[in-house]
Amino acid sequence: MLGDKIRSLKKVITIILILSAIFFALIPLSSGVGVGGISLLFFLIPFTMFFKMPTMSLVDNWVLDNASKEKLNYGALRSFGALSYALASFALGFILPKTGVEFAFYANVVFTFPVLLMILFTKTSDDQATGKKPLKIREMQFSKIFKNYYLITYIIFTAFQRIPFHCSMTFLPFLVTAVGGDTAKMGIIMAVRAFAEIPMMLLLKPLRQRLPLYYIIIIASGFFVVECVLLFYVNSFAMIVLVSVLHGIGNGFILPTSISYVFSLAPDNLKATSQTFLASTNSIAGVLGGVLGGALITLMGIKQFYLVIGLSMLVILVLYLLSFPFGEKVLGIKRPGLSLY
Repeated sequence: MLGDKIRSLKKVITIILILSAIFFALIPLSSGVGVGGISLLFFLIPFTMFFKMPTMSLVDNWVLDNASKEKLNYGALRSFGALSYALASFALGFILPKTGVEFAFYANVVFTFPVLLMILFTKTSDDQATGKKPLKIREMQFSKIFKNYYLITYIIFTAFQRIPFHCSMTFLPFLVTAVGGDTAKMGIIMAVRAFAEIPMMLLLKPLRQRLPLYYIIIIASGFFVVECVLLFYVNSFAMIVLVSVLHGIGNGFILPTSISYVFSLAPDNLKATSQTFLASTNSIAGVLGGVLGGALITLMGIKQFYLVIGLSMLVILVLYLLSFPFGEKVLGIKRPGLSLY
């Protein structure tokens, strides 16, 4: 909201990157410190994540905004994020056992510096808006988000779909243990997923020239359904790695497409706010998924748990599919068409 209000995502991203890097580095330094018998981490970690969590949605929105103006392929740009994530997962898998996990917190500070330099020397539409007065709260007209049928139905879909989605990710180490695998090798699964994302992101440009963005979101969500159902049948670590390719394919489609879809639907003066609203919904779903997932695993076991969340994702996807004919035929609101974003 602040980025939209002051008309500069560049300034907001710079501030939260600096603050999140500082507080992130303080986490290992504070691990043995207590306040009134309570670990300082209990307070420090939520405070740190307050600044760190919005970073990705703001960066995605900022990059997409400028990529659309420069006629660049956002999916190809986003694939570099997947590649660096995959390489970092592999690298940390070898480094952290030797250095200790604290290394990752300090390395975060080191890698923040070149990012800040790139932001500083990147000329964007924010620079052209310099001198414009910040918007007043009443001028922002937040009600536009809630009056936008296809935008709000996608946010609602995300809210419900991401609860089982986060469950599938959060409790995967339990499944690895159940099939006799080593949870220390989770980095391999994460890297395989990330590498599988890259070709899908590169395929997005020709695909979205033929299909509306919401079609791609539906296809990607179908991959997550199939992944969870297949995890019910796995009996080895190798099979989990193989099934994880489906997760990477789905993520490769949905990560850039979700950002683009919201960007295309959101009002011009509320694009960053809409993205962060979606990201916040995603975060809340993660919390609920953790609580509900733990209860379900206790009740039915880890294998049956994956079958249940896979089927629940299918039900949620079907309801989302039905929202389009309802919006078009009942409410008389034309479906979104092809998008240039």
